[in-house]
Amino acid sequence: MVSMRLRAALGAALSMSLVATAVPAHAGSMTREGFAFPADGDMKIVVFRPDVHVGSLKVGGMDEPNAEWTEQARVNIQNQLQAQAEALNAQVSFIDELEGENAELLTEYRGLFEAVSGSVFQHVTQGDSLDTKKVTQTYESGGKPRTRTVNTLDWTLGPGAAQLKEATGADYAMFVFTHDSYGDAGRKAAQAVGMLGCIIGACVVVQAGVHVGYAGLVNLETGNIVWFNTDMSMGGDPRKEDGAQKRVGQLMEGFPMRNTTVAIAD
Repeated sequence: MVSMRLRAALGAALSMSLVATAVPAHAGSMTREGFAFPADGDMKIVVFRPDVHVGSLKVGGMDEPNAEWTEQARVNIQNQLQAQAEALNAQVSFIDELEGENAELLTEYRGLFEAVSGSVFQHVTQGDSLDTKKVTQTYESGGKPRTRTVNTLDWTLGPGAAQLKEATGADYAMFVFTHDSYGDAGRKAAQAVGMLGCIIGACVVVQAGVHVGYAGLVNLETGNIVWFNTDMSMGGDPRKEDGAQKRVGQLMEGFPMRNTTVAIAD
């Protein structure tokens, strides 16, 4: 289930697609200030089942889920994550679900991550910056010292996330979310009418669809989100293998790399 905050942000993007201005394509990859993977020792990352939604976008803006498209996209995205696991430079395992009490624990932290990522989405991706999440940096330009204020990735799931470390044996957990809405016939017709209106001076740009996604990495020792990447205008049709490959490539942009031997576990 999508968090209420992220659902609200997505709803705003969907509603904007009905007006004259297209949805801005915000994107960005952030790494927590001062974070670096350990230079030595084994690093284990667990990738939980991707949270995927694919549906049809109606002429009025309603998003109708499509179970067949969603399942195909989820399989393709997970396959591509497995195929591209070498980019993670770690021991990587993929877990769909946990069992018993751990299943409830995973559900809880999936929901918590989505809620926190909604805050990152709002306050970083959409530019609604928080003063408490900014730092002043000093840099040199033209031989003179200058300062600038930048957003920081200063969000956490709390120390209780260590329970996931105990349950999975992993050092880090990766969460992946994608949401795609493809315009149906009525939507495409409205888009054509809107484009025709531009010719006669009554321009109404109707967006064909909505394609957003994020990926985030959590340090299970501390609960801190150490890397987050999001894009409100993602490419690649995840219902197709080559499209999913492009999508996963975009989701993994900016991932903090480390040179080490890779081992992939089922």
